[in-house]
Amino acid sequence: MNSRRILSDIKILRSVYYKPTLVFGENMKYKIADLIVEMTPKYDESIRLAEPFFYTGDRETDIKLKISYDYVDETAAKPNCLSTKPQLENFAFSNVFNRAAIKYGVMLVHSSALIYNNGAYLFSADSGVGKSTHTKLWLKAFGDKVHIMNDDKPVVRLYDDHAQAYGTPFDGGSGIALNESYPLKAIIFVERGEENSVRIPENKEIIQKLYFQTARMVNRETAEKMLVNMERLLHLTKFYVLTCNIDISAAHSAYKYIIEKNPNKFEVS
Repeated sequence: MNSRRILSDIKILRSVYYKPTLVFGENMKYKIADLIVEMTPKYDESIRLAEPFFYTGDRETDIKLKISYDYVDETAAKPNCLSTKPQLENFAFSNVFNRAAIKYGVMLVHSSALIYNNGAYLFSADSGVGKSTHTKLWLKAFGDKVHIMNDDKPVVRLYDDHAQAYGTPFDGGSGIALNESYPLKAIIFVERGEENSVRIPENKEIIQKLYFQTARMVNRETAEKMLVNMERLLHLTKFYVLTCNIDISAAHSAYKYIIEKNPNKFEVS
């Protein structure tokens, strides 16, 4: 499926947040990023992805997610829409959750979340650059020492002394959406190149890149909180820019410079 066309559908659906809502049945509770979330998925695909996050405890609800199925239907009926209704439903729930969770110190990081040695490494890039292609190289290179927690829409929650990466029931098409949580070790912005290299970006570049890989279309109050979250995140994890090709050597190079942390090999911007 063409990822750019899906991205176009997502952009259309962003306005679902502002549309009248239809609620199907009694909302079920789910635990996402340690937040209690009520939502009622209609389609089997979203229900399947959400099932591992089902919550049966007695905590009060933090966030109620409601979307307009009229608008999902209208979007699916457009001639240029290549996404299915279940995919559009999942996109819509994701968009609403990611905006609502900002006030709790939760940030979407559009990325492929790779888990190694009980730590999360988020490889982030614009659609089509190849973040998932790169993390698949890690699977090939390191086998069962690594796995992917979420291949498109993990979130990061900020605590006083650390940042924690969480899987979500929101999927970018791969079907990888595990209910797991690990300390965030680094966010790596992936760029395509012929040679493999790693550098440490300055804070200004980090903020710019994060902005394009997190929830947007927010109101002023939420936008201010989002900027606070970004500034906090700067102090709670490490950031790298990885320029790489699609050879398996890219995974070995990234491992050497990011996991093994050889500072003499870094090109500092």
